[in-house]
Amino acid sequence: MATLYLVEQNTVLRKSSKRLTLCRKSPKGRKSPGVRVSDILLELPCEDIDQVMLFGNIQVTTQALQQLLRHGIEMAIFTASGKLLGQLTPPKTRNIDLRIAQFEKYHDQDFVLAISRAFVTAKLGNALTMLRQHSWNHPDLFADGEMAKFERLLQNVNTAKDLAELRGVEGSSSAIYFRLFERVLNPPWKFPKRSRRPPQDPVNAILSFGYVVVGAELQSLLDGIGFDPYLGFYHTIRYGRPGLALDMLEEFRHCLVDRLALNMFNKLILNENDFYSPARGGVLMNLSGKKKFFKQYEKMLGEFAGVSRPATGAKTYRNVFQQQIYLLANCLQKGTPYVGFKAE
Repeated sequence: MATLYLVEQNTVLRKSSKRLTLCRKSPKGRKSPGVRVSDILLELPCEDIDQVMLFGNIQVTTQALQQLLRHGIEMAIFTASGKLLGQLTPPKTRNIDLRIAQFEKYHDQDFVLAISRAFVTAKLGNALTMLRQHSWNHPDLFADGEMAKFERLLQNVNTAKDLAELRGVEGSSSAIYFRLFERVLNPPWKFPKRSRRPPQDPVNAILSFGYVVVGAELQSLLDGIGFDPYLGFYHTIRYGRPGLALDMLEEFRHCLVDRLALNMFNKLILNENDFYSPARGGVLMNLSGKKKFFKQYEKMLGEFAGVSRPATGAKTYRNVFQQQIYLLANCLQKGTPYVGFKAE
């Protein structure tokens, strides 16, 4: 089973028997209603797909949508720049007991603070692990004082008295982290600061795009087992914001997306021709950049095997996504402690 990423613009996703076919749009003036073999870019059986991610100007026929729903395949629809617009979700058995527990815990302020600490501890712990790994090979790039301050802030997570104090600790830690993150990028790439909506440089473009993609996968998994993805704990309610998916995303920002970005830039997988500047400003990935991104993203998801709890059987990041969501469900319904994911 795989995720199908559709980024080729001016194409159409069609149904063909029990398969999905991506075709070029018919040129204006063509009278034949059929699809020529030369127009077919991709053809896959539905049994091989569990999710479709669609970016930009890609049409989907009604027959293809029906095929997705019949086979229980979710579709996430994004703008070409990577903003999630919405999702097509097949009807599934809703775990009403889980949702009741989620809403009840939302009103338990002690629980909200405790689980928020777990999310932030995992986020900052994974950031520190990645920085330490780079500092071993490049000690000259890291100031001892900055790393020590980051470690002290991580210790302050568990003593934060409320969400406001916890967010202050996270914000201070993130400022140090991104200063150090910039130093492990090889020239000519630069990362002056974190910028978004729109990102102002190629590095920020990759980070923002990656966070959206991982967040969409987590949102789909949460919805699939019965959570309300929009009711978060650390990320409070805001119209249209999938707060719980963003809570879960915190654990994977630095160990997955940031590490992927560093690999792609430092190994020269990406170059300046993989980005463009839209009329409204900022920097975004173009088609070639997105193709490279998804190739490396799937490679990283599939090859990862270093988990802190091997007895769970988790082998890849997608296994870990599911593992953490089920841990969260058990935490809400059975009262078992939630332990954030620790990358190695």
